[in-house]
Amino acid sequence: MPVDIEPEVAEKVLDLDFSNILKKVQSGKTLTVAERARVQARAAGSTDSTAYAKTVVELAALLGVTRRTITAWRKLPGAPASTAAGAHPVAEWREFVRVRGLKGGHSVHGNEEALKARKLLAEVEERELKVAIKKGDYVLVSEVRETWTRLVGRARALLETRLLNEMPPVLSGKDAHGIRRELESAVTEAFALLHQGKEGPK
Repeated sequence: MPVDIEPEVAEKVLDLDFSNILKKVQSGKTLTVAERARVQARAAGSTDSTAYAKTVVELAALLGVTRRTITAWRKLPGAPASTAAGAHPVAEWREFVRVRGLKGGHSVHGNEEALKARKLLAEVEERELKVAIKKGDYVLVSEVRETWTRLVGRARALLETRLLNEMPPVLSGKDAHGIRRELESAVTEAFALLHQGKEGPK
């Protein structure tokens, strides 16, 4: 049977909980899904830390709006997508509502608390990204661009060598079928170089 708690007491409990999460982040520990949901909720100006809404009706209730409103918001650019299982990320929706200046019904925390939570969330995400990069889960865009540019250059050099230097004497006297087969071989080799990520002979 649920126990009634005075709003002031509930607020103190939430503040204490948030302080413990802050200490955990500062010590370099990873947040649990529930703890991360609490930070995301507070960053969006809410005390409710529900991570995912199972239905649109539940999402509407958590945001303090009608189901019709959610249906209209889902058509807006950048609206949070549901998961593969059909659940709706509540924290992402709260942030979407806040950033777009939409009229939601639930907003408990003041700007100062929300700003602190958003700063903490940014620190957590930055730390997680650094760890992911070290594990090789992500690579820098600059590295991808550099590697892709180099490989495209190699592929172009290979095609130019094959088509402009090697092919003319080879194709001489061949019929259309034979010419097509030789050209396909050159193109296939160039695409294989790109696909496999090999630079080939310099």
